[in-house]
Amino acid sequence: MSRKLGAWTIAAYAAPMVPIWMLHTPALSILPGLYATVSGIDLATIGLILVFSRVLDGVTDPIIGFFSDRTATAIGRRKPWMIAGGLLCIIGVWFWFRPGADTGGLYFLLASVVVYIGWTMVEVPHAAWLSELTVDYDERSHLSGFRTAAIYLGYLLFWSGPFLPIFATTEITPDVTAAMSYLVIALIILAVAAAVLKVPAGTVSARPQASVTAALSTLAGNKPLRFYALIMLSSWLASGMVAGLYFFYISNYLTIPDKFGHIGLAVAAMGFLSASFWGWAGARFDTHRVLSFCNLCIVLTLVAMALIQPGPGAFPALLAVFSISALFTTGTTVAYYAMMADIVDYDTLKTGANNAGNYYALVTLLQKIGLGAGAGAALLLVSLFGFDANGSNEGWALAGFFIAFLGLPILLNLLATVLALYFPINRRRHNIIRKRLRTRASHALAMPDG
Repeated sequence: MSRKLGAWTIAAYAAPMVPIWMLHTPALSILPGLYATVSGIDLATIGLILVFSRVLDGVTDPIIGFFSDRTATAIGRRKPWMIAGGLLCIIGVWFWFRPGADTGGLYFLLASVVVYIGWTMVEVPHAAWLSELTVDYDERSHLSGFRTAAIYLGYLLFWSGPFLPIFATTEITPDVTAAMSYLVIALIILAVAAAVLKVPAGTVSARPQASVTAALSTLAGNKPLRFYALIMLSSWLASGMVAGLYFFYISNYLTIPDKFGHIGLAVAAMGFLSASFWGWAGARFDTHRVLSFCNLCIVLTLVAMALIQPGPGAFPALLAVFSISALFTTGTTVAYYAMMADIVDYDTLKTGANNAGNYYALVTLLQKIGLGAGAGAALLLVSLFGFDANGSNEGWALAGFFIAFLGLPILLNLLATVLALYFPINRRRHNIIRKRLRTRASHALAMPDG
């Protein structure tokens, strides 16, 4: 049985996700729209930038995962990467959160790449760290729940920006994002310092595999991982398509651009408050069943969004639908990180090696490819249908918008719902895996040296 983690240790572990997700929050839903309207970059170009920068950034995920598994320092193998990544994020966010009339496509691309690589250097080691802090199935669910709560606290803080009394309206503007950059920078410094100083390095059950080829071969041969990858990629592609067009759905279609902050606050509050519940649910029920249920409920919220009519009266309905969607999206996030820790255990049992960094790098890689490719594809698709970011849209332009914004995401989430039901590691099988790992470890200790 693992030693229970204290409340302050859990809080310090989760803390870096607050500023990192203050960066994630506007990455696809706000900043592309601001750069399109303020900087005058056309939607097709922004779509290509999103796809290119996220895929390029995704290439760094397995590299960072591979080398963080093999980093040996006095403070452990995860913490040095988080320190370096935090510094990159500080540099990148200063420029990224300041779109203007003279910030063209190249500016947006370079700032995006710096921020994405920085948060990868924090996120991948941080996520892999979870599997090393505890081996208990239930405690991993709870730890993932607290980590997810920190993510939604980051959302909450970002969406609070437009309500500061220094701004004339509650719309998201470059002035708002510039002001938020100061808070992000301060929180990166404080949160990374807390994690580095207060959280133990964790216990590594086995050494990582020696070569890149061996590590990649292990990933390819892991059946639970293949299921997981299909589920996650389907779900994140859907999320990317919705996020990429979210700005235009609210401002151009529903015509309530002053309600971004209100909806964002409601979504963030729901995610923050429900994260611990989903940690409990994952411990009470099989995590993959929780994931399947949440994906199905997300499908229903997407259907509901199609029924909302434009105009001032859209706000109450949208607030309710997005709050419900946030509840179940939080459940999927908690489930994903808890399930990956179990996949790492399965890999350790089969190979005798610990490649947690590689596996959690795959989580962020799938997320980034899904979000980036989904958002980019959605923007490219609506541009092909003739959607105008600065004008009125009807006929084929509006039909293409809803195909990309809701139709395809519904199909992708239905696929994820079905696949999650067949995920091969449940509580019973994970208990068998942990029992065999303990037996192997005890045999290794009993063997005489030499």
